[in-house]
Amino acid sequence: MTARRVSLVTGGTSGIGRAFVETLQQRGDDVRFCARSPDAVEAVQRALPGSKGYVCDVTDDAALAAMSDAIASDVGRIDLLVANAGRLSETDFTASPLDAAGLQEEVALNLLSPILTVNRCLPLLRRSRAGAVILTGSGFGWSPSARAPLYSASKAGVRMFAKALRAQLRPLGIHVLELVPPPVDTPAVAHRDIAKLAPDAVVAAALRGLDRGREAVLPGQARFIPLGLRLFPGLLERMTLKS
Repeated sequence: MTARRVSLVTGGTSGIGRAFVETLQQRGDDVRFCARSPDAVEAVQRALPGSKGYVCDVTDDAALAAMSDAIASDVGRIDLLVANAGRLSETDFTASPLDAAGLQEEVALNLLSPILTVNRCLPLLRRSRAGAVILTGSGFGWSPSARAPLYSASKAGVRMFAKALRAQLRPLGIHVLELVPPPVDTPAVAHRDIAKLAPDAVVAAALRGLDRGREAVLPGQARFIPLGLRLFPGLLERMTLKS
């Protein structure tokens, strides 16, 4: 088995996921990543020689099983799992009835996929001497946005999953960190004229928090969310609902 830390990043071909892949490889990790697009996976492997990509739909348990089996056969364990795949869609329920398949797809990607990913990767994480999981949440999972009700609900589920999973896995020596980014400079928010944090800054903050054993990392302007929820929760919710 490789002596380097083995890291797996889902949604690793763009945005925060791509930044995780790049940064972890620079740190010397044996980096594995996945995405649904074969072309995107191939492009990242060409750009980052030494990384290993898998074509995997993380909402499909069979695909996750195949990927985890391949990693088990290749290196035998996972030391760091970054369950990052997700998508923000602006869903307007005033136009209901909406396409049910689209609603189910978004919830599956943003909430079910990290659950399925953790489920399949935990046997490999248990083989690590210092296993860790980073779950990518959102500030909207702490205080919702009216323009993204499904995303807000899904990320609130990720937050609760992270808290409960952390309690379950602590006795096994596996640490769980919730990453709560502010708006990040990715294609998903390219159309919005708002302050955005660079993906590599988000990743740097997440890895610092992981090194320090933090339970949650809120980079940039997201750092004000916990204080706002304590001091003026109603005002904060009105602000994020309008954001």
